[in-house]
Amino acid sequence: MVGHKKATFSKIALLPLISSIIGFIISISFEGMAYWSPGMTWYWVGAYLSYIFAVLAIIFLALLGIKVTRLEQVNFVIILKYLSSSLISIVLIFVTMIWTTFIIIAWQSGV
Repeated sequence: MVGHKKATFSKIALLPLISSIIGFIISISFEGMAYWSPGMTWYWVGAYLSYIFAVLAIIFLALLGIKVTRLEQVNFVIILKYLSSSLISIVLIFVTMIWTTFIIIAWQSGV
């Protein structure tokens, strides 16, 4: 039963990381989405998706933190996985939010 919990925790620990990576990739490429159609529809879709995945990653990080505090057995490997995935996710979330906001402001100002 304990091995099953460790495997489940490892899969859950990847959720914020995967969400933040997807949000980061979208934030890098959403500016080019403006040229997909004559209007700005795809530009805004990309911007919203970037923010949505960043917020999802924040929610998953909070849920993961709650899960870590409720584990009966916590060992060094679990803490290391949690801290490393959380740190990478936080950096990617921060960069995603700042970059997306910067691009939106730049496009709105006409630079």
